[in-house]
Amino acid sequence: MTNPTPAAEFPRQYVTPDADFGTWAVAEPYFRELTERPLGNVAQVEHWLRDVSELEAGLDEEGTRRYTAMTCQTDDPVRQQRYLDFIENVQPHAEPWRDKLRRKFIAAADEQPLPAKRYEVLIRSTRNAIELYREENIPLLVEDQKLKTEYQAITGAMTCRYEGREQTLQQMARYLEEPDRIVREETWRLAADRFLQDAEQLDALYGKMVTVRHQVAANAGCGNFREYMFRALERFDYTPADCLAFHDAIEQVCAPAVYELAAERKRKLGLTSLRPWDMAVDPDGRPPLRPFETDEQLAAGCSRIFHQVDAELGQIFDTLRERGTLDLGSRKGKAPGGYQVVFAERRLPFIFMNAVGTETDVRTLLHEGGHAFHSWACRPEPLLAYRSAPIEFAEVASMGMEHLALPFNREFFGAETARAARRFFERNVCFFPFMAAVDAFQHHVYTQVDGGLDNWKDHWQTLTRRFASELDLSGLERHDRQSWQKKQHIYEVPFYYVEYGIAQLGALQVWKNSLDDCARAVALYRRGLALGGTRPLPELFEAAGLRFDFSEATLRPLIAAAMKRIATA
Repeated sequence: MTNPTPAAEFPRQYVTPDADFGTWAVAEPYFRELTERPLGNVAQVEHWLRDVSELEAGLDEEGTRRYTAMTCQTDDPVRQQRYLDFIENVQPHAEPWRDKLRRKFIAAADEQPLPAKRYEVLIRSTRNAIELYREENIPLLVEDQKLKTEYQAITGAMTCRYEGREQTLQQMARYLEEPDRIVREETWRLAADRFLQDAEQLDALYGKMVTVRHQVAANAGCGNFREYMFRALERFDYTPADCLAFHDAIEQVCAPAVYELAAERKRKLGLTSLRPWDMAVDPDGRPPLRPFETDEQLAAGCSRIFHQVDAELGQIFDTLRERGTLDLGSRKGKAPGGYQVVFAERRLPFIFMNAVGTETDVRTLLHEGGHAFHSWACRPEPLLAYRSAPIEFAEVASMGMEHLALPFNREFFGAETARAARRFFERNVCFFPFMAAVDAFQHHVYTQVDGGLDNWKDHWQTLTRRFASELDLSGLERHDRQSWQKKQHIYEVPFYYVEYGIAQLGALQVWKNSLDDCARAVALYRRGLALGGTRPLPELFEAAGLRFDFSEATLRPLIAAAMKRIATA
């Protein structure tokens, strides 16, 4: 794990160097002073904002260090308790003070002539947070966070015994690429059955989460948790109705494209129907792509790619490697999935993933590397609130990097580069229906809270038939009924998934721009990243040379371009 001391590049100016934010008593005097400090002119307000950011960065980093330590080893009770101690005994105490600081800032903004363009996004965000804040929600949000930790512990402990050794579910997924169909089915069933062992426990956990979240929404005066989350996620530029229309567009545009790809796969494999274990194997019978063997090989190869995309980006990635902020390999006890977070005080990205030597792992590190470049581009920004962008654009940073890296993937795939590129675009196209199902499921759950688990699972099966009609799930109905439990976003970051679909449309535009002029596309991409969260979402897209729109008018030509690329690979 990384050194917890503040970075030399960004020394503390307001908080004392030895302040330890693992204890609330240390943080409280700073919140009190900031609440009581007079703000008589613009200069004082701006200095105050920088001090607030420094305090919040220190608290944020303390929580992030404990979170990353816990997810890196979920079966370590000491790490888990340290994280729980922070979210139970530090974070809740800060929330009432934050509300006071928000109100103080808005009062100052109403009185002082702050530069409009510089602060309009912050003011809008702050007003929204004030309107949503309820002190009675603090213990509920703590409870929700604890339930998320339970999910990570349950799923992080899942392993199967195969080929004489214990393997994580991520490691088991490698076998789904094997040409031997018997091996694929056997390993798919082993992993799926292992998930079912905890299905009832995960059901109960999700039921508790929904109850807690619904109460949070009710306390905030919202009709349901969907309404609450659209405001909490600051979705100022689109509505639930827009998301539902996006689902419909995906059904009209992407589902037929996926069915076309599936028909070709079925024909090549010589099958009468496609089962879940037939979707990752190469349809031409070639062995799986195994682009690397060790974590070091993965990091070194991605470094070479980043250097070819842009020399400065390559150097940034090398700096992260040197500072030890990568945890790449899969192991027992490690939480599933992958993420990039920022140690906010040092302004240093950290990348977490579960690499097992697959082609998908290459894509994941390129993806998380894009997030890290976004975080790094925002390092000079003094205000913590502006050192991150709306999720819809943050995911353009990651997915866009996957696309910009395509011309240089020979570093991993050599003579198989064309094959890897085809698989890349196939997965892009196939992602949209799955994204729509995950998002639509949550729209249903949180607007039909009284329906209960059976109703929600019925609806999930309706969605899998709507968006994955190419799959034969006969005899697998129970697996299908519980398969939503594997998507950690549903448990850990509710409603955070449609952003991937919106961002994928942005990333495809980055790719199309790069076909015309790669250097210019990279420059526009980096220009958008450098804005952080200082501008509204549509302006961030525009700065990167992209159109913020996820209607059928934008979706259809991009999917057509991807399908053309697949056909010529």
